[in-house]
Amino acid sequence: MFKKLVLAAAFCATASFATWDKFPVLENHKGEMVAGVGFVNEGSGGPMQLKPYLGSRYTVMPNLELSVILPYFVNLNLNNDNGLENPEFMARYQITPFLNAFLDVLVPISHGYNCYDVWVFGFGAQFSKNFGIVDFGSELGLSMNVRDDDGFSPPLRLNFGAEADFKLNIPLTPFIGADALMLMGSFTKYGERDGEDLTGEFAVYPYVGLKYAFTPNLMVQASAKTAFGNKSILGSDTPIMADLKLKMSF
Repeated sequence: MFKKLVLAAAFCATASFATWDKFPVLENHKGEMVAGVGFVNEGSGGPMQLKPYLGSRYTVMPNLELSVILPYFVNLNLNNDNGLENPEFMARYQITPFLNAFLDVLVPISHGYNCYDVWVFGFGAQFSKNFGIVDFGSELGLSMNVRDDDGFSPPLRLNFGAEADFKLNIPLTPFIGADALMLMGSFTKYGERDGEDLTGEFAVYPYVGLKYAFTPNLMVQASAKTAFGNKSILGSDTPIMADLKLKMSF
């Protein structure tokens, strides 16, 4: 059971908060491309990985933004395993200037070391607002897996988070934020409970970062993240994560 939960948590930590950002969708017929690499160290005995990725988003009609992220992984300490991770497709719709709805879908095309071979869905709402020099964005969502070939499914995950970007009228923009997840329910096999009720088990992932705009259309962004919460989700060690990406608007 513990191994199953750690596997589920690994997904939660890296994919449950993968909406493009927590702010309003782009203007009609505007887009953005991103190329980046992440680093994940789950502590002693766990994987240490590089996660290169490419992504693109585009507002195909007023208020409707579609995006895709194509990730890869390279294990640095586990038999040098590497391969394509499951791609993620996203849609966001701007309901009001402050509120949008989103849908994320992980497509099971990869059978690599840390990839689920089932469909994973996430959906929810985002609220964002400007407070002077602070751009505030927040998110509340729910993610779930379909059953695998053995009838197994992990608990539902309630995801929530917030971010504050500090606009200082200079090219450099600091930001801080935190994502969190809480498990709801238990593991199931063919719809029947397989283990204890895990409702209320949680983990929080605080992060800090900087954005630097070379031009209005070209930006580099760096961030660092850690986590704390129930050992049943995180294991016995504190994970360390970092991300570096280049964004180009068009």
